Parts: sequence; structure tokens; C-alpha cells
Amino acid sequence: MTTIARSAALRTGSPRRQDGNCFDLLRLLAALAVVVQHTVEHTGSRFLWYEPGSGRWFGDGVAVFFVISGGLVFSSALRCQQSGRGWTEYFRNRLLRIAPAIHVYLLVMTGFLLTVGVVGVRSLADVQFAGWFASTLLLVPVYHPALFGDFGTGVVNGSLWTIPAEIGFYLIVPALVLVAVRRSFRTMMYGALVVAAAGGGLYAWSLSGGDNQMARLLGVSVLPWLGYFLLGVMWSRSWHLAPRSGAVALAALCGYGALTWAQHLTGPSGRVLLGVLAGVPLSYLVFWVGHRGPAVLQGLTARIGDLSFGAYIWHMPLVNVFIWAGRDHWPVRGTPLVVLVVTLTLGCAVASWHLVEKPALRFKRYSVRAT
Repeated sequence: MTTIARSAALRTGSPRRQDGNCFDLLRLLAALAVVVQHTVEHTGSRFLWYEPGSGRWFGDGVAVFFVISGGLVFSSALRCQQSGRGWTEYFRNRLLRIAPAIHVYLLVMTGFLLTVGVVGVRSLADVQFAGWFASTLLLVPVYHPALFGDFGTGVVNGSLWTIPAEIGFYLIVPALVLVAVRRSFRTMMYGALVVAAAGGGLYAWSLSGGDNQMARLLGVSVLPWLGYFLLGVMWSRSWHLAPRSGAVALAALCGYGALTWAQHLTGPSGRVLLGVLAGVPLSYLVFWVGHRGPAVLQGLTARIGDLSFGAYIWHMPLVNVFIWAGRDHWPVRGTPLVVLVVTLTLGCAVASWHLVEKPALRFKRYSVRAT
């Protein structure tokens, strides 16, 4: 490492190398929590103790994604900057991580919808279909035309709203890295947290007026979720300085539980603000488990693959197929039905990882996992 890079590492609070961790497994568990939640809520099935509308389930799978992503993406961008690579390389890596899987999903779903007759061949020239196809192709898959109203929930894949939020974070990370390197990590965090607080407050205010266009647009942007990304950035650079005892982790768990429970007692605006506050102890727990998880689990995803993204992409199309095909006529219901959806989702995720995502990642010219 050059003298300049060492100096930058000190200013940005770079931690010591951590060879073993459970972050990939945590992402997979977060994805499966989302799969169970969406399957239960959309099919009306009970899963163990969790009934539709009860809220008795871990509902922060997406928040966990954003926290882990914040740490990984910032570290990747910082390594890019310190190694003297251009930002083109950073954006190339980001594109290789998400675009191939999304584009294959788009082609497969287009073929499926045509094959089963949800849409006809003539619909390919329809402006609604073209808008859906183009928005997904451009990685902004938040256009849900009435054309698909008879397919499942009426939205082919509503879970993909996180993609533009994630990309929004990708776009601002180079600026965060430059401020951290040229000024200090603390200065960068203070400034970014002000923006995150403003974004979260604006989103909460927009929700106070009920369902409206402003709230919908803000909801798929990075602004309301920037706080989660920044918590991941903070812990990724300062975890080696944090208290890491079991007592602190237990206190964080209790704090997270209390704030999560409080969200059920308030309206949409209050839930947004309390959710961000709950992200503080949640993010601590994510890094505590990520670094201290059992050694036997640390190599699990290395053996089976990083299935989290594929699981997140494919679960809602599967749920929609079950609903569209007539959920009342399936021989399995309740917990067995949810287990079936989870199993099929994992099967799709395995195919996505080994046939699409992993081959695409071989084109990366550098990786944060090497540090």
C-alpha cells in the first residue's frame, strides 16, 4: 500500500482485515424472511405462528440488505479509489452485480407471460408492455401497468422497488469516498447523515397525506433509506473500535425489539422515523452476528453460492404464479405452502447464481473480498 493510500485509510477509519464472516448468510436469511412475509401476506397462508396481518414476523429483511450493502459498496468504492482505478471500474462492478440477474429475469418472465397467455403477442407492441419492459431493462422496475392486472397480485414483481434505491446509493458513493479521503470520514458521515435525516423526514411528511405521487416517488429513491446504508458504512469502517460484547448485543436486541413494537402503535409517518431509529441497534446486531457467527456457518455460502439476490428477485413471480393458478385449488396450504414457495425460490436462486450471477462476476477486475 502506498503512503497516500495508508494516509487515506487512516482518514477513512479503515478496519483490520476480517477474513471470515457470515454476511452472505445474513443476506440470505434476510431474503428468506422477505420471502416468508410476502408469501403469507399475499396468499393468506399461515406460517407457523405468523398469520396474515399479525405483524409477528421479522419485517426488516430489506433494512438488513441495505445495511450490509452500505458497508460492502463503500469498501469497494474506497478500494477502487485507493488503488488508483477510475470510477468507471467501480460502476462496472456495480452493474455486473445486479444487471445480468435482472435482465435474465426480464427475459424469462416475458417468455412465461407470453407462453401462459397472460399477455398476447400483440401486447408486445402495447405502450404499457413497452414501458414495463423498458423500465426493468433500465433497472428502474417500478412501473406496474394494468396490463398485468389478472396475474397474481396484479404486479409482476413489486419487490424490485429496492433496485432504484440501491442504484441511487451506488451513484452517491463516489462523492462520499472523495469527501472521506480529502477531508475526513467523520466530516463525510456528518454531512451524509444530515441529508439522510432530511430525506427520511421528507418521506415521513409525504406519507402524512396518505397515498400520493410524491410518497410513491420518494419511496423508490435512496433518500428515505440512506440512513440504513450509512449505518453499514459507519460500522464497516469503525467496527474494530466498537464494543463487541454479548451484553451490548443483548441491549441492542432489546432496543430493536422495543422500537419495532412501538412502530405498531403509530401511523405511517411515525413508522418511518421509528424504523430508522430501530436501524441503529439492528445494524449493530447485523455486524455483531456477521463477525461473530459460528465458524461452521461462515463457509456455507461459499459452498452453496450467494443466493440472496436470486431469492429476492424470484420469490414474487413464484407467489404470483401460485395466486394466478388458483391458490384455493392447491393440495397444500398454510405452512406447507410457504415451505414449498421457499424451496422453489431457493431452487431459482441456485440457478440464478450458478448460471447468471457468478459467471458475470468473473468479469470484475477487482473485488473488495480480496482485501
